[in-house]
Amino acid sequence: MSISRISEPKAEPICIRVERILPRIEKSAGVKKPEIFRALMMDVVDRAHRMARLGPTSLKRTRRVRQLVCKLQKELTDNPDLSRYLEHVQHLEYVSKRLESSDAVKDISNLSDALLQAASALHWLERLKEKRRPGKGEERVRKQFVSGLLDAAALAGGELGVNRRNGRGSLVDAVDLLKPLLPELFQHGLSAYTLRTLKEAWLKIRKK
Repeated sequence: MSISRISEPKAEPICIRVERILPRIEKSAGVKKPEIFRALMMDVVDRAHRMARLGPTSLKRTRRVRQLVCKLQKELTDNPDLSRYLEHVQHLEYVSKRLESSDAVKDISNLSDALLQAASALHWLERLKEKRRPGKGEERVRKQFVSGLLDAAALAGGELGVNRRNGRGSLVDAVDLLKPLLPELFQHGLSAYTLRTLKEAWLKIRKK
């Protein structure tokens, strides 16, 4: 779901509120390409909302779903005629969509391969769920968010930073302005010290 659809009942859409504060962030970041910056920033905020929804509850029942996928995969393997028939139907559906719209998927994915990939991905999610430590997932999402802000500013010819002496700066201001428009997990864990640490780590990666 896009941030253009996320909002409280009768409230102004989040995307509109983000657009309203972007000029202030652009100015403090010294952005030279505002159109690029605004497009990138909207994507960063949208991604923050999507990642926030992929919390622990989204990892529930992965084992059960994987078992069902594997069972379906075995049934198709044991019954090649059914597998060929399903792929034929899939091909006809693809052709129909191509006739209706030029935006249809370009490639016809093999059903067996798709099931294999799904099973593999679900197995990976199971392992991720087992290894999860409280707060680590949220910390990673916040880190990706801040990196997205820094990337957006840099690609638009500007820069967001934190003053080591007073703990202020354009990055701190940007986060403070965006916080009211972000999910709950962004309302903490983004202190000036943390932002400065993330900025330093981001700089090291860019130098490599």
